[in-house]
Amino acid sequence: MLRKVKWLLPLVFAIIFWQCQGSGNKGTLSGKIIGADGKPPVIAHVHLVEAGGDVFHPFKSVKVNKDGSFSITLPNQKYLDLYITAAFHQQLEVPLARKNDHQSVKIDFQLESYKFKKHFDQVKITGDWNDFAFSTAQPMHKEKDGTFTFQVKPKADTVAYQLIGLLQKEVSVNGTQYDYLVYDHGGDYKSVLKKTDSVMTIVFDPKKLPRIYNDALPKVLLKSGSLLTQDFMDIKLLMDRYLYNFQLARLQYRQKFGTDQGFKFDFSELIKALEKKKQETASKEVKDYIDFQRVLLAGYGAQVDKAVFQELAKNVPLTDPLWSLNPQIMPFVLEKAYGSKKATEMMEKEFDKIPSKTARAFILVRSGMQAKMRHDTKKLSAIYNQLKSGYNDVYFVKYYLKMLNPEARITVGKPIPDFSFKEMDTGKTISNKTLKGKFYIMDFWATWCKPCLGELPGMEKAYQKYKDKNFTILSLSFDRSPDDVRKFRKGKFKMPWHHVFLDKSIRNKVGDEFEVGGIPKPILVSPEGIIIALEGELRGEQLDQTLQKYLGK
Repeated sequence: MLRKVKWLLPLVFAIIFWQCQGSGNKGTLSGKIIGADGKPPVIAHVHLVEAGGDVFHPFKSVKVNKDGSFSITLPNQKYLDLYITAAFHQQLEVPLARKNDHQSVKIDFQLESYKFKKHFDQVKITGDWNDFAFSTAQPMHKEKDGTFTFQVKPKADTVAYQLIGLLQKEVSVNGTQYDYLVYDHGGDYKSVLKKTDSVMTIVFDPKKLPRIYNDALPKVLLKSGSLLTQDFMDIKLLMDRYLYNFQLARLQYRQKFGTDQGFKFDFSELIKALEKKKQETASKEVKDYIDFQRVLLAGYGAQVDKAVFQELAKNVPLTDPLWSLNPQIMPFVLEKAYGSKKATEMMEKEFDKIPSKTARAFILVRSGMQAKMRHDTKKLSAIYNQLKSGYNDVYFVKYYLKMLNPEARITVGKPIPDFSFKEMDTGKTISNKTLKGKFYIMDFWATWCKPCLGELPGMEKAYQKYKDKNFTILSLSFDRSPDDVRKFRKGKFKMPWHHVFLDKSIRNKVGDEFEVGGIPKPILVSPEGIIIALEGELRGEQLDQTLQKYLGK
């Protein structure tokens, strides 16, 4: 199951458009799904999601038949995302955009196999005994024959589990031992074993993993229905390959250096290929879609000319359905094209005409975060109430409501709640009372949190710069064990400041008290014990700028 992490620009793999025929019927989407080996997968599902949504929040899902066939009724929605999931295979996303009606469509898919690691030094397991939590996943024991084992006492008639560490990216997937598989409602599958004893041994055998790698996959073949052009499929495959290589290269860099800072990836060949396709097509839809993909690359560090942003902003009105395919991208494009002030004016003027509710929600969240940064409580309250009353059904809004709540306890201008912890390194007590008289950052983090690790170079630089100016840092870990923190600090990042491990007995209470909806969550506290900066003001380049404001250069 994919860890829920909030990306600035989620991947968009393909767009399918089909023409309406004025039937007035909802229509169906049907077809066949086969695996990398040319056979139906052990288990697979098709999920329909609102455009711009994610696989965690589908309109509906159907299990694929044993022969790989499927049929799903299309809801009364003009724009949808289609997700295909299957055991041992990469998830495939195909955003669908119908022009007017509900025509039936038939499409066959051949999926791409997972690219499993060649060798396994460590495999972790999580299951129904720990609510499938990543933070408390435990290592399996490596046997002499190359298999991995783990013993568990079943709580019921079955044991369900997933494994972490089979892929380069940190996701949980089903194992090789199972009586049957069930969908995990997050993009992958759980292995389920029927109870056979009071203590059961779960075995992972790397030799049983299907290793079928084909660079030509995945494939999408239209059987019936009208697609706009094959160009969309070509663009999809091109983007997919490059972005996969990007993610793999970034992961390898992070494993080597412990951070993303300094990582670069050469997108020049991809950009040239996209530009060539744009010159070859006469279709405005294809040209706009190519520009849409070009600006997405900026979120991955590619150099994209300002002219591309300006052309997309000029050619695609805010009311155009293209924006709904990635609702977060509208503010990003407009700001790059026209600057923040004009972008805000344009979005406020056209707000009620924007068809995508998800896009409107992102606009409100952006305005709310800006109001919070400016400490504009009046506007923040108005946006909070608007989101709460009209957009609470949008999947990501509940997360941001916690951040934007004007009545929150953890807010600039309010006193930091009382706290008292035992330090990991010294065993001494550290509290808001012992830190009174100092500027300090409370940083909630974990060694498994990639965004947290990405902030460490800046944190260490800031600590060295300001540690002699009445400033310190208190890191509070959500890790599985204190040994995870100790081991991590023996590596590149020493983190030479105060450390606290939040064990199970206090973790939830502290998280609630300090309103930790996600990590990292840094909080800057004044010598008087008042919160003076939060989160975005203390991340990336903003960290040093904020500290300069209070501590000087």
